Amino acid sequence: MNINRLVLGLFGIGIAAVFFVNAQGYPKAAAEMPLIYSVTVALLSAAMVCSELLRWRAASRQAIGESEGEAVAEPTLRPRYGAAAVVFALACGYVFAITTLGYLLSTALFMGLALAMIRTVSVRFAVIATVVLVAMVCVVFVQFLGLPVPLLPLAIS
Repeated sequence: MNINRLVLGLFGIGIAAVFFVNAQGYPKAAAEMPLIYSVTVALLSAAMVCSELLRWRAASRQAIGESEGEAVAEPTLRPRYGAAAVVFALACGYVFAITTLGYLLSTALFMGLALAMIRTVSVRFAVIATVVLVAMVCVVFVQFLGLPVPLLPLAIS
């Protein structure tokens, strides 16, 4: 069982619950988006927790079914604390870069650098995910909610 995924899923459920409770005090129109997002995050986090528990259960059954003389080889992943620290620093820099580089350029740079650093997805998927994320945020926050998001760098705007 991947304890990190299990803890992350439980943390996601907790964060979603906090946002859900906070959104209850908003006016009805303003509460719709936070409620939708909090329920979505809670459901995805619950799915993550359930998948880890099912993997643990399947691994336990497999270990019980094998003979006592055979050792069960579990794949081990070494923690990459340095990569996590760099991605965290990139996220902090991303927050400040939005005001000067604009949302589009800073998001593309952040996602590209972060995904290259952690190397868990292919380049093709990273490009597709970045384009979809940028488009969805533009649709939701700029078009739907009408928020003044700086899309382009200050020199171009």
